[in-house]
Amino acid sequence: MNLIYMAKPIYGGWVTFTAHLCLKHNCNLFKIGKKTEKNKRKFGYNIEYQNTKIEELIQKPDLFITAVDKHYWEYLDLLPDGTRVVVHDPTELKGKDNKLLKNIQRFEVITIRKTVRDFLENTHQVKSTFLVHPFYEYPLDTIKDKYNYHALSISRIDFDKHTDLILKANVLLPEDKKIQIFGAENRLYVHHKLKELNFHEYWHGKFPKTLPLSHDDKDLLTECNYIVDMSIIKGDGGGTQYTFLEAIYQDCALVLHKEWVDQGDTFKDKYNCYVVGYTDDVGKEIADILRKPVDKKILQNAKLLLKDHIDIDYL
Repeated sequence: MNLIYMAKPIYGGWVTFTAHLCLKHNCNLFKIGKKTEKNKRKFGYNIEYQNTKIEELIQKPDLFITAVDKHYWEYLDLLPDGTRVVVHDPTELKGKDNKLLKNIQRFEVITIRKTVRDFLENTHQVKSTFLVHPFYEYPLDTIKDKYNYHALSISRIDFDKHTDLILKANVLLPEDKKIQIFGAENRLYVHHKLKELNFHEYWHGKFPKTLPLSHDDKDLLTECNYIVDMSIIKGDGGGTQYTFLEAIYQDCALVLHKEWVDQGDTFKDKYNCYVVGYTDDVGKEIADILRKPVDKKILQNAKLLLKDHIDIDYL
């Protein structure tokens, strides 16, 4: 496959999806450029991409668009019929004069969560093929030094990630159990929602695009017990994200929000994860879980989820 990344973000789920797919199937990766460059550039995760003119890209076989945002809508009319395009979440079809929505019937659409598949069919009468996130089994022994944080948040810091709930849990936790926060921040969200919750006391900044996840050349997840992710996305949820899969792969127990879990049948409370959101005091629910040791059976059951993501074939 010839993968094209047609979006501006350099961090987050779109980037990670592209990386795992590229590594798993040893694909070529391109971005649309004003000119075709001979030299390749770093994408992250030990992957390189080549800036290439759209006139040349559309001549290549097996085009696969891993992500597309409004900055690249102008090129969608030029893509051949049958081009494979991944729709990650419903927000990608919003916006006035959305060119993706205009062209979507011409493309072979892939969705990576059942909620998104159902949304496309029910709201836009668009049929799609549901395929689980591809997962590349990256080696775990490439980074010598390791952190020993008890609990981590490794998602973007943003409104739909509800990092404020994590900080409310930290108020109730002893120092050695507090949740340390890594990831790219939405500064508007930080300013309006987190500045009164001592965000900068626990936030360590972005981490580089490596597998395993690392910061300052230290492995983040190997010694970690819990990954706390409070994602709640309207019209999306229920399934997996790369933060979830990487946590499971490295034996970290997931703490998820009920509003995400209830949108699907993948995760079950106290079976393959811990679920919070049953009361108005979610911070206390998180803190109550993190004070206790991880139930090893939950880790074992979570591992069963990984097999489909490792076995999935996108070719």
